[in-house]
Amino acid sequence: MIEKLGHGLKYPPLKGKVNKKLPEYLFWEHKDCFDTWDITMFSTKDTSKYGKMSLIKTTQSINNKTKPYILVLMLMSKPRKQGLGTKMLDYVQNFSRRNGCEGRFYLCADPQFTPKEAPHIFYRKYGMNTGEPETDKKIDMFIKQDKNGTIEDFPHQKMYFPPIPPQENQQPAPKSLWQLLKKFFN
Repeated sequence: MIEKLGHGLKYPPLKGKVNKKLPEYLFWEHKDCFDTWDITMFSTKDTSKYGKMSLIKTTQSINNKTKPYILVLMLMSKPRKQGLGTKMLDYVQNFSRRNGCEGRFYLCADPQFTPKEAPHIFYRKYGMNTGEPETDKKIDMFIKQDKNGTIEDFPHQKMYFPPIPPQENQQPAPKSLWQLLKKFFN
């Protein structure tokens, strides 16, 4: 019967209205040959709103306990401050559950691409932490004072969801590429 339709469709066309509405945001997942998931989010209502991220399943040893985590290699959304980053982190949390990581993920907050507005504050408001009490207190202070942190205030820093306990014997975070270059040329 399908061959007789002549539409080239696998299924006959729907007749009448479809009552199901598209969600406001759709996500597309693509796994490459290196086991990295590239995920694109786009708005069904406004084509100028979109986001991209890359994820990989890994492990983290925190206070001598190794657990599976999702590492967010890259996260970008346009335009900023529209709730897109939050939607993407929610997606990562669900992705983590689907892939056996119990909702755990981490990323490296790096102010290199937004030097006047460090992402640490956004991630902390989402519920993430660094595992370094002094750094977390500093971020909390910026949030309480409604200040934007800059590349000078916050270096490249791992941040975890859900928050991890304070790390024992933790090495200091490496400086961001921007700070290393600035120091090198001064």
